[in-house]
Amino acid sequence: MGRQAMLDLYENLLKSIADPFFIISDDGTYLDVFGGTERSLYDDAAALKGRNIFDFMEKDFAEFFMNQVHRTLQGSTLNSFEYQLATETVDGIPKNGPGGTQWFEARMFPLESLFDGQRAVTALILNITERKHLQQKLRELSYQDSLTKVPNRRYFFDHLSEQLDMYTRDKVPLVVMILDIDHFKPINDTYGHYAGDQVLRQLVAVIQEAVPKHAIVARFGGDEFILSITGTPLPHAMEIADQLCLSIHRHSFSFGETTLPVTVSIGVSDVTIFDTDTATIVSRADKALYLAKEQGRDRVVYV
Repeated sequence: MGRQAMLDLYENLLKSIADPFFIISDDGTYLDVFGGTERSLYDDAAALKGRNIFDFMEKDFAEFFMNQVHRTLQGSTLNSFEYQLATETVDGIPKNGPGGTQWFEARMFPLESLFDGQRAVTALILNITERKHLQQKLRELSYQDSLTKVPNRRYFFDHLSEQLDMYTRDKVPLVVMILDIDHFKPINDTYGHYAGDQVLRQLVAVIQEAVPKHAIVARFGGDEFILSITGTPLPHAMEIADQLCLSIHRHSFSFGETTLPVTVSIGVSDVTIFDTDTATIVSRADKALYLAKEQGRDRVVYV
């Protein structure tokens, strides 16, 4: 096969691929456009050939993308990066693709020789929106308690670290509460674990109704729940804890036709200037919970 026939073959192959393949000069001109035939993933970008990225992209995105082009040329190696793009902001191409905001992965490589007399990179663009959505879903599932649908212990501690940083940096008040159902084992033993599960789900609803919307409510394990509230001074947080304890005491928990009396013990602690890690404040709240149980349960104790 001759050189021209080989070049024609390569060009036909590039034109037929599902993902768009660009040759982009170091000044942002799209010197050639291939592929991108899959309309469920991409708008038709053929009209970009010969145009400069600053003519059809918003300035901030164009500058970001050109920084990647220059980095690729300087590094002389493969440069892979991800970005999010609102496809409706791309000017002058048919909007015949999926539309909306999409996630893409770019794989750039510098051309060794000049292309049409200019330094340039090749850029293969992959639509990774579905992958991103799946990753987000898996992340959410890894952070969620499957029974009660509230965040789990892992989620709580990840975010508590951020809240502790907010206190250290800006002195934003932070209060932690640990809540435990009084005499939960007899409920399971008498009515079965399904009844216990129902109580836990109903308890979550009562908690979420009683605490501020910005509070993090997570299942700590078994019949224990842990809460963090930022931006609320301790006196107000204690009022919230007292009201929560009372609301649970008064609530009619039910399993079928049976009404189940439920009370909780709550341990409360707030962050201090001496706290350098999340374990310290949680440990104090746990100690306060132990004291609440020791003092007769159905109460709030602060340490």
